[in-house]
Formats: sequence, C-alpha cells, structure tokens
Amino acid sequence: MSEETPHLVLADDDETVRNLLTMQAERGGFTVQSGENGAEALDLVNEDTDVVLLDLQMPVLDGFGALERLAQEHPGLPAVVLTSVDETSDAVRAMKLGALDYLTKPFDPEELLAVLRNARRLRAAERENEQLREAIGGKGPAVEIVADSESMQEVVAQATKVASLDSTILLTGESGVGKGMLARHIHANSGRRDQSFVTVSCPTLPRELLESELFGHEKGAFTGAVRRRRGKIEMARGGTLFLDEIGDLPIDLQPKLLNVLQERQFQRLGGEESLEADVRIIAATNLDLEQRMKEGQFREDLFYRLSVIPIEVPPLRERLEELRGLSDAMLKRIAQRGGRRNVKLSRETVAAMQAYDWPGNVRQLENVLERSAAFCEGGVVELKDLPGAVRGSEPSGRVPAGIGGIALSDLERESLIQTLKLCNGNKAETARRLEITEKSVYNKLKRHGLM
Repeated sequence: MSEETPHLVLADDDETVRNLLTMQAERGGFTVQSGENGAEALDLVNEDTDVVLLDLQMPVLDGFGALERLAQEHPGLPAVVLTSVDETSDAVRAMKLGALDYLTKPFDPEELLAVLRNARRLRAAERENEQLREAIGGKGPAVEIVADSESMQEVVAQATKVASLDSTILLTGESGVGKGMLARHIHANSGRRDQSFVTVSCPTLPRELLESELFGHEKGAFTGAVRRRRGKIEMARGGTLFLDEIGDLPIDLQPKLLNVLQERQFQRLGGEESLEADVRIIAATNLDLEQRMKEGQFREDLFYRLSVIPIEVPPLRERLEELRGLSDAMLKRIAQRGGRRNVKLSRETVAAMQAYDWPGNVRQLENVLERSAAFCEGGVVELKDLPGAVRGSEPSGRVPAGIGGIALSDLERESLIQTLKLCNGNKAETARRLEITEKSVYNKLKRHGLM
C-alpha cells in the first residue's frame, strides 16, 4: 500500500458527530474534508480521494442520493455509510447502491478506523490495477493493420521503418482514420515494445486536469491535491506516450510540452524537482496545425519539434479497395469480443458500402458493422441490415441529380468553389461542411489552381 497520507471525505449534518468523525479519522492517519450533506461532500471528491463516509439521513442530498451519484461520477471509489442501529433496512439499501460497508450509530472508534483502512486498501489496489491495465495495454504482439491499398501500404511501410528510431512522430489525418492504431503499430515495432503505451486525449479534459494528467502533481499543488500523483509522462517511462488530438492542447501548456521534447525533463505541478522524461512521443491531430499557428493557437517551435517525422493517414474514401479486408478483420474482432460466431457480408452489402464515402472513416465503419452484425440473421449481413444512409435508401440531400458522366475532378473543383462562396471564403467552415480537414481544403485548392 502507498505510504502517502490517505484522504477521506465525509458528510454528516450533525456538527458534533462530524467533528468526532474527523478527529477519529485524523487520529488514524487520514486527512479529512467534510460537508454538511451529500452535495457538499461530492464537491470535495476528486481523483485523490480514497474513501467517502456518508450519513444516510441528511438534508439537500442524503446518503442514498450521494451513493447513486458516486457510482456514476466516481466508479470504483469506496463508500462507507452511517446508519441508526435500528435501521437495518437502510443499510441493506445502501449496500445495494454500492456502499462497501456500513457502521451503526453510536460507532466504535476502532471499528471506524478498521473499516476506513480496509476501504483505503481496496482503493489503493484498484489504483494499482488501473495503472497495470494501462501499461499492459501497450505490450504484446504487433498490431494488425489492414493495408490493401497502395496508399496505406506506403503509410505502414513508413511507420514500420521509423519505429526503430526514437524520433518524435506526428500523425495527421481526418478523425477516425486509424491514427491511434498506427501509433500502437509503431510502438509494437520499436525497441520500447516491452514497456508501456500510454494515451492522453488532449480535448477530453479541462486545462487544469490536463496539466496534472500529463505532468502529475505534488501534494498541496492545488486545492484537493492531498497526495503526490504521477502523471502520464512518468507512467510511460521507458515506453511510448501517445498525445491524441494534440492540436487541442491549450496554448499555455505548450511551452511545458516543448520543454519535455527539447530537454527531456519536466516537473510535477507544484514541484521543483526536475524529472527525466524517458519516453518516445507520438502525437496525432485531425486539425491543420499550420493554420492553427497562423491563428496564434499553436506554437511554431512546438510544431517543428513534434513533426520531426510526419505521416499522413489517408481517409477511408480514398482507399475503398481495402474496405472488404477491413470489414472482415473488424467482424472477427466484434465476434470475439461478444463471444458469438463470426458473420459475413453479402455481395450487395459490400457493393453498397463501397459506394458510400464514409465521412467518419474507419471508426464509423466499425460502428456500422457492430450495429449490422447485431441485427443480421443467418450469419450474413444483408443490405437491409445496413443503416439507411449507407445502403443508399436515405439520400442526404447534398448530392444533386444529373451529375452522371461528369469527371470527379470537375465535381470536386465545383464543390470547393461553391462551398467557399457559401462560407464567405472561410476555409475552416468549408472544411467542416465538406467533412474534410482544413489541410485537405488547402491541398485541393492548390491542386485545382484555386489559390
């Protein structure tokens, strides 16, 4: 068990009981924060909380309501409840809502500490398991990537070739094209393959939490930081750190990441000690970082540090010849994951899928296949099992009639011109409406001589 001081959040509307609980828990080595009701207690709970202690009968939000919210907002966090000696039905209800244990009033101080320490041990074990699951996820055999198209064969060849280097790699491409899988392929073929592959999704966390997630923090670094916490850079030590959607990294955190890339050192939030950053960094984005630099949202020096080796992953619509192989591999994984037999695609289904442009790319394909496999009968996905938009029975309304025989390049050029006019020349909005990246807009404009 960690030697860090355990953190308890407790709630009781009786001030005398609350003070007594606090005194006993502190005597047992806990740091304590308390509230008068469940709502106040939940506001105090954070990633460093070890145990929550709740009275069941409280105003505003009682212990039962707090247990329900804890299960949703902080799954795995152990909770202990306090109940009257003659209210065993309340204790049973609380246990069904996820409470780990219960104590009756008046409570025995030694029993209180024993229950809290047991809950704390479970929490420590769960944290260790989470870190192990995250680390183990990056080890094992090479990732299987379907590359039946010439463009993807070139991408995989590039990725395999540079995997043995320790250089930073920037993967670009539309959302859902498979940048994360390619990053795992690079890790699995590198000299760091036996160490951790750790992912940080930059857009999913607010700025304050993202900084702590990346660099970790020291005890007391901010309100609620009751213990030292390792960040993802430390967790990836010796392995690979995958920074997904790096274009969304807040501008004020970018100098800190730049320092990691340049000096191979970092400091925990609130700390003074410089720590070694022994990681290989792979970043990915679906944004046009050069445009973000022009807008002042991305540092130029960080861009060049990240893009030592840039690799662009093409969208699925530009490699439809591998759709069949991708689908077969995905259906096999779906079957294994669900513990059911594998299903096949009918000829008509494949034809319809190859006629669709897949704006959500490989991620959308997997979602469609999982849905269709669940509804199909007889082990074959028929045309009727596909979503309407994919099988073509629900036109989007964006494609005009009477375009047969017109060259695709002419259609693309005209689409660019008209969409740019519609968006008053705004290339970011043009990219959004055409469901491509800003970089693709610039490339297509250059190719058609429009800029």
